[in-house]
Parts: sequence; structure tokens; C-alpha cells
Amino acid sequence: MHVLKLNVLQLGKNNWQTAYQIPAALNWHFNDLSFLEDPKARLQLIIISESVTLAPTDWQLLQQRTDPYNVIQTKDLAIEDDHLAVFLQKMAARQLTMPIQEFINNIEHYFFVGQQGISLTPAALMFDTKFRDVIHYEDSSCVEVQIHTPDWQPLASSRKNIYVDPGRQLEVWPQFQKDADVELKYRFAIVYGEERRVFEFTEEQLKSPQIVDTKISNGHQYITMAVYVRGYGRLSLGNVEYRWTRYGLGTYLNGGQSLVDPKTREELAYYFNPGDLKPPLCVYFAGYHSKKSFEGYFMMRRLNAPYLLITDSRLEGGQFYTGEYFNQAIPKVIDRHLQKLGFTRQQLILSGISMGTYGALKFGALMGVHEVIAAKPLVHLDSIATRSRLARPDEFETAFDIKRAIEADGQAIDDEMLLRLMDQQDLTKTNFSIAYMENDDYDPTAFDDLSRHLLNQANRLNSYSLPGRHNDDSAGMLQWFLMRYRQILQHDFGR
Repeated sequence: MHVLKLNVLQLGKNNWQTAYQIPAALNWHFNDLSFLEDPKARLQLIIISESVTLAPTDWQLLQQRTDPYNVIQTKDLAIEDDHLAVFLQKMAARQLTMPIQEFINNIEHYFFVGQQGISLTPAALMFDTKFRDVIHYEDSSCVEVQIHTPDWQPLASSRKNIYVDPGRQLEVWPQFQKDADVELKYRFAIVYGEERRVFEFTEEQLKSPQIVDTKISNGHQYITMAVYVRGYGRLSLGNVEYRWTRYGLGTYLNGGQSLVDPKTREELAYYFNPGDLKPPLCVYFAGYHSKKSFEGYFMMRRLNAPYLLITDSRLEGGQFYTGEYFNQAIPKVIDRHLQKLGFTRQQLILSGISMGTYGALKFGALMGVHEVIAAKPLVHLDSIATRSRLARPDEFETAFDIKRAIEADGQAIDDEMLLRLMDQQDLTKTNFSIAYMENDDYDPTAFDDLSRHLLNQANRLNSYSLPGRHNDDSAGMLQWFLMRYRQILQHDFGR
């Protein structure tokens, strides 16, 4: 794995490079923006140690070449320049709270480039012989076990080792539900030659993601996982998500946040970029993807407007933003960021592609937003599953898991539930831009049904189509998606 040297820019009066030890992994720049003349150069971190005055164009350049949350200011920074104050707000700057040398030593671990997360499913577990007669697989992401033991017993272990990338540590987030009289703990182990290190996490510790504190190495490392139980009752084990840790600075990316259902421990994540702080707020619901990460990061950043990424990483690659808890939590997150920006819901655009359209359409209708942009809409969740036996054999079989999960949440699933919900809302101020595939093999009647319901309700319906099946022309759909975004930003918001 090639390790990228990180570009760090310090702005201030006293060069830390002369007073502190700088790791070899950092390219340290002190009050020097000349390297940004290279149009491909980016900054992984800006440190503002003392107040500085720069030309407005320089502040703009720094915003373009740096990501939000990757700006650190010292605790006693005197903000004497209006341009600096606005820059700190746009970049969601954070305050330095640890000793300077300790912080410098950890920059490469806090501000690395990229994001990575993967789930270990119950199918990847090997159960102890004592429990093999009392396990039942609910779906690919849930196995139920009856526990009957007064003492701690090994329940299951991972069939394959968990890979740790060079220069990284992992944080883990197991999903489980259990009866009150059942206890469990997760144990992770790694071998360094003759040395074996074990990391054990109790239920109390697992109320938050836990870091497996392996040595940070340039070589390859592998972790084994085991689950131990005791007590009496039912235990349901779900996926174990493991991802590159940022040590509390964010989920997946610096600034990323998690939404966790307290009942199931299932997780959605969101990331807010303040952009230029001007309307509208653009929300993007990620499509179906098995890699645990934020989708659409670079695409939305190019718009320069404030945006919110929301990703659903449940099951194999997403559960269509469904569930009683998330139906309440997602609008609250969006409203909180609208309030932070001083915007109204008529200064809000919800968008998505494929699976993401379900979230955009549902919450767009519920919230009465200005615009919904939906590319390759998926509306009929029941048919998407039942049609797959003949229309898409051996493809997207997780649709059955999605159907079961929605029903397990206490909601009967049928093809009309999204359309019924939309019919019950006031859509007279909401515009819909929908692009669909003419031969869609996942949901062939999605656009026809949407248009039938929206023509007499929505303020405006704009449509576009391409020939082919659901996944035949992703590039063409993406091109339309971005073009439509730019049209709305220009015509409706004067951007």
C-alpha cells in the first residue's frame, strides 16, 4: 500500500517546525501557499496557530483545496480578520485540545486520505458445536441463537481473519439484540510473532464503537474475532462493521456522524459540508453499495453549495432508508442543519440515485421541500423482491432481506406504501425531477406510477429517460443528475 505524504499548512507567527519534531509522513508548509500553484495539489490539514491576514482570493483557494473539519485552530486564537472568521465557519474548524507535539505525532492517523469500511456477516461465523442445534438464520444479516449456559462459553468465531491495512487501526461496531438475561462479549486477537494480544469488549463498552488497538504498522496485519456468551434466552447476532478509525473525529470521514437505532444497533451515517453557506442545502441519499462509506462525496463537493450526505449501510448494502426510528431521525438531522444555516425547507433539495431515490422521494414529500431529484427511481419494494425470481435470478437477492427487515419492524410491506404516503402530503410547493430507464428491470412501472400520482399534486414534474435496463447507462444518468442540479441552482437560486 502506497502511503501518501500529507500536506500540512501552518498559518501563524511561530513556525512549529522549528520547535517540535515533525514526522516524515508530513510535508510541512509555513505561511507558504506557493505549492498550491499546482492545480492538483491539496491540503490534508490547515493549522491556524495565530491570527493572520490573507487576501480574499487566498482564503477562497484554501477552501477549494481543503476539506471541512480539516482545519484546526489553537485554543486562544484571536480572530481579528473578518475573512478568517468566515473561513473558519465554512471549514467547520475545530479547536486544538491536546498538547501540540502529541497532536503533530498523530496527524497522519487523524487526517489520512480515503475511507473504508466492511461488514462481517453472520454467514462468516463458525459456531461452536454446543450451539449448532439451536441457531436459526433469519436472513443473510441476522442469526438467532438460544442461549442456555450459566458460565461464559465461546459461541462463534470468524471463519476468516479480518485484514488491517498498513498504517491504519480499525474500530468495530457489532449489531446484536438479546434478552435481558443474556450477556455477551466480543474478543479480538492478533499475533505478532510469538506475541499474542487480545482485546475484549463488554456490552457496556460496545455502547459506542471500539478501537482494536493494534500496533500501527507498515506491514499487513490480521485479526481474529470470537463471541462469548452466558445466561438464558434469545440472542440475535447481526453484522459486525469494521472501518478505518479516525479516533472520534468522524465516522468514515472527519466530521462524519452516525445515527444508531437504540433497539437494533443498526446504523446510518451522515456528513455535512457547509459549502459557501448560501442556499440551498443539497441532500444526497446514497445508492446501494456494499462498501461502508459515504457515496457522492466528490460529486456533491463540486457544486460548492452546502450539502448533506446520508448513507444507509444496513444489511448487505442498504435498507432503502426505512424503519420507524430512521423515519423520525432523518428529518430531524436535515432540519437541524437547515436551522444551522438559517434556511427554510423551501431552500432544500433532496436527491438520490437508485436506492437513494426512495429516501429522497419519501422525505421530500414528508418535508415539503423545494425540489426532489430522482434518477432511476425504485418505488415498489415488494415487487422488486418478488419479481427477481424470474426477472433477475441470482441478482440483488438481498431484496428479500430488505422485505423481511421492514416487516420485522412492524410495518406491512406492499407496493403502494410510498405512493400512499406521498398522496397524503401537500406537494403544491414541491418540484420533482425524475429520470428513468425505459426498460428498467428492477421497477419497470416506477415512473409511470409516480407521474400518475404527481401530475395533479406536485408544483412541477420534470422527466427524462434513457433506453436500457436499470444498470445499463449509469454514466448517462449521472450526467443528467448533475446537469439538473446545476440548472436548479442557477434558475431557482441564482447561483
